[in-house]
Amino acid sequence: MRKGKTMVLVRHFPDALHVCTYDVRGRFVDSGMIKPARTSGVVEHTHQLLAGIVREHPETRIAITQTGGSSVAACPVRPLQVPDGPIVQWRSVATGFPQYLRAGEATDGKDPALVRRYYEERIDDPANPVWLSLAERYTAVVRAAGTAHLLVQGINPLVAVLKAEQFGVLAKAGLDWLNVTAVVHDTAGAGRRLGYLARRIDHTGLTLKLIAVSGMIGQGLIDAGVPAGTVSTVLNGLDADEFERRLDGARGVFPRVAARNGVPRDGRIVLVSARRVPWKGHQDVIEATGILRDRGRADDVRVMINGAGMSDNRWPAYDNDLAAQIHRRGLDGTVVLLDELDPTEVASCYTAAHVAVLASREAEPFGYANVEAMLAGVPVITTAHGGPAEYIEDGVSGLLVPPEEPAAIAEALDRVLRDPALHDRLARAGRAAAQRLSLRAMADSYIDLITRRVPVGTFAGAGSR
Repeated sequence: MRKGKTMVLVRHFPDALHVCTYDVRGRFVDSGMIKPARTSGVVEHTHQLLAGIVREHPETRIAITQTGGSSVAACPVRPLQVPDGPIVQWRSVATGFPQYLRAGEATDGKDPALVRRYYEERIDDPANPVWLSLAERYTAVVRAAGTAHLLVQGINPLVAVLKAEQFGVLAKAGLDWLNVTAVVHDTAGAGRRLGYLARRIDHTGLTLKLIAVSGMIGQGLIDAGVPAGTVSTVLNGLDADEFERRLDGARGVFPRVAARNGVPRDGRIVLVSARRVPWKGHQDVIEATGILRDRGRADDVRVMINGAGMSDNRWPAYDNDLAAQIHRRGLDGTVVLLDELDPTEVASCYTAAHVAVLASREAEPFGYANVEAMLAGVPVITTAHGGPAEYIEDGVSGLLVPPEEPAAIAEALDRVLRDPALHDRLARAGRAAAQRLSLRAMADSYIDLITRRVPVGTFAGAGSR
C-alpha cells in the first residue's frame, strides 16, 4: 500500500459484497432449474465461506460473478438460491477466448502453450488482447454489482482488476476506489503474474489484501516479491456438522454407485477423489495398485477413482489415458473409473471407503478431499508437500509419501490395509485434526480482513456502512 493514504476503519461488515469465483452451485429462482456447476476445491471453498459469512451477517447482499463463462454476450443477472441459504445475484464473465487460446477451430479445449503465452509470457504487453479484454469485462461486472467491496478467488481475476486500474478502465467506469480481498489458491505456473502483482502493489490506489489458503501459498507470494504485510494465511475450513449430516444422508446409497459402476463388493475400497487432471497423480495410484498386485497383496483391494466431470479441457484425453493404463496394467475390475456422481453419491463413497489417497504430483494448495475423508473417519495417504503437510502429521493423523513415487504409495497402502490398529489410530487422529479446520475460524478471519483498515474513497452505489 502506498504511503500517505488517509486511513479510516470500516467498523461494520459491508451491506453488499461482490464475490468473483470459479463457479457456484444453486437453483435459479426465476425458473426453478438447477444451475450446472463445475466441481473444484475453489467451488467448495466458496460455498463454505458463503455459509460462514451469511451465518454471521445474514443482512449482507451478495453478488456472485462466475468466472470462465463462454459467451461473450452480456450475461443477465439472475437470482440464484445457493445451498448455503441466501439468494444471491448471479452473473458470469466470459474468459474462454477461443480465438486466442485454441490452436484451431477443430481443437477441443485450450492449448496450454497459448494459455501460457497470453497469461504469462505477455503479461506486461500493453497490447495483449486477453488482458485488455479481461480488464474491460471485470470492470463491467464490478460496476454492475454496485458495491466497492470485492472478494476475488484466484490470481486471474485479481490481475484483471489491477490491469483495469492500470489501463484506466476502472476510472472511466467511475470506480474511484475498491476494497479488494483476494484469495490465492495456487501459485503454480503463475510466476510472471505474481511478479506483476508484486510490482503493482506499490502503485495501486485500491485497498488490497491477499489471503493465502496455506503457508506454502503465502511463502510463494512473498518469494515472488509481494510484501509480507499484504499477505495473510488462512487455512481453509469446513463445516463439520454439515458434512456429518451429508454423510448421514448418504448411508445406504453406495450400493447403487457400486452396481452402476461394476465395483465388486468383495474387497476393501481405496478411494481417490480428485479432479481428473494429470497433476493429481491418478497414474501413480494405478501403478501402486499394480505393484501390490504383483506382490500378491491386492486380491481384496478395489480402487475407486472419482472425479468424472471434474476434468480440464487442456487434457481432453486424460480419462482415456487412465483407462488405457488400467487395462495395460491388468487391473480391469480392480481399479474403476467411476461415472459422474451427485453430491449424495460422492458422500456415500466416504462411507464405504477403507482408506483414501490423494497423490498430487504438484504441491496441493490445500486438499479438501483429504479433510472430507478425515472427517469421515477414513485414513488418508497423501503426498508430503503443499497444504496437506501443514495439517497432517505423518504417522499420526495420516501417512505422507513423496510425490511421483508409486512404490511409496504401495507401501503406505499395504501398511494401512494390513494393520487394523494403525488404520484405527490414523482414523481417530485424522478426524480430530480435520475438526480443528473449522468453518468458524476461517469465516472469522475473512470477516476481519474484509473489514480491516481501508483508505477513504468514494464509489457510486458502494455498499459500505
